[in-house]
Amino acid sequence: MIDQKQTNKLCLRWKGKQRRIGITGGIASGKTIIGDFLFQAKQWPILDADLYAHEALRAESQIAKKVLLRYGSKIIQNSSKNGQIINRKALAKIIFQNDFEKKWLEGIIHPFVNKRIEEELEKLKSNSIVILIIPLLFEKNYTGLCTEICYIDCPRDMQLQRLQSRDKLSLEEANQRIDSQWENTLKKQFSDHIITNANNDETWKMQLKKLYNF
Repeated sequence: MIDQKQTNKLCLRWKGKQRRIGITGGIASGKTIIGDFLFQAKQWPILDADLYAHEALRAESQIAKKVLLRYGSKIIQNSSKNGQIINRKALAKIIFQNDFEKKWLEGIIHPFVNKRIEEELEKLKSNSIVILIIPLLFEKNYTGLCTEICYIDCPRDMQLQRLQSRDKLSLEEANQRIDSQWENTLKKQFSDHIITNANNDETWKMQLKKLYNF
């Protein structure tokens, strides 16, 4: 359950002149493909929090060094002239099985992601519309950055199927990934628009075209 203070934060929206469309949804719900479609159709620039999280762990970054110091050889994929490369799958296995470790990792990655988003928004301040793809938009209090929030709704069985296929996970591992995020019903409650991506078809395109008038 969330308290009134959290509820108030979840209802916050950006009030500036720039229109900022926040796209979120459960893991493997189709956020990236929907963002890419909007970019192709409208040429709206995209800021993707996952890309910045990936950047945070690049070889020889200060964050990568901290992570390697903590977990050592268990997460080293290989070494190159650019430094030791983190095996992200091995790291994910650790953090999704241990909530304490997950919170520790998020505690050093999310400030970096916040900074990168702010930097890119500053660069794009003259753009009238920007898309923000943020998986943990509600969990990490990004609602105040968005003028509106578009939630991609996808049933759990489809999430599981996609996760297992995409990331080569066991059913248990896929369930761990989904359970690490807030319940879909809670996030839908605080979203401004719902896009249904419940079938392996492209009906979501028609929903987006209707919503954004193209």
